[in-house]
Amino acid sequence: MLFVFRGMRMFQALLAVIALVTGVGTVFSLKAVSDSSAWPLLVAPVLLGLAFVWAFGATLRAPTSYVAISDTGTRIRFAGFVDTVVANGNIVGARLMRWPLLGGLGVRTAFRGDVALASAWGEAAELTFREPVRVWLVPRVIPVKARRLTLTVRNPEKMVERFGLGSGGGASLPTRGARKMRSRGPRTR
Repeated sequence: MLFVFRGMRMFQALLAVIALVTGVGTVFSLKAVSDSSAWPLLVAPVLLGLAFVWAFGATLRAPTSYVAISDTGTRIRFAGFVDTVVANGNIVGARLMRWPLLGGLGVRTAFRGDVALASAWGEAAELTFREPVRVWLVPRVIPVKARRLTLTVRNPEKMVERFGLGSGGGASLPTRGARKMRSRGPRTR
């Protein structure tokens, strides 16, 4: 099964704006350094240039973000932050949850084992792992170990059903299913 992230075009546009701002900032700071001949100030344009290269690369990789589930493993790929294969035996829980508007977009963490790969707000699937999965907060610089990974994919209900593991340590959202019918007398029996 292949699950794509919701709202990826909006997330890609956000990354493009970040790339544009850091690129313009790099040019202006290089101009300021060259005009003043203060070479120790060259640190700022170098850092802005690295941020530009990262944001531009993430903008190009964002549309290829997905979660692919096979019989033996699950591949999670998200805009240059994570590209890993997790054994399905390592997934011990799956549940539905709601990703809040104030939770933000991108890689979100509180450094306590909870990591979210968020490209949109709303319903999401949360996977709980036996062994933590490495996610890059800053690619190739700051890794984070995730025991629980929240994914804002399309059809998170199907992902939770695919693993069929129950709640995985928390209450899940009510599913959209059969309603309880009211009794109206002998016609309904």
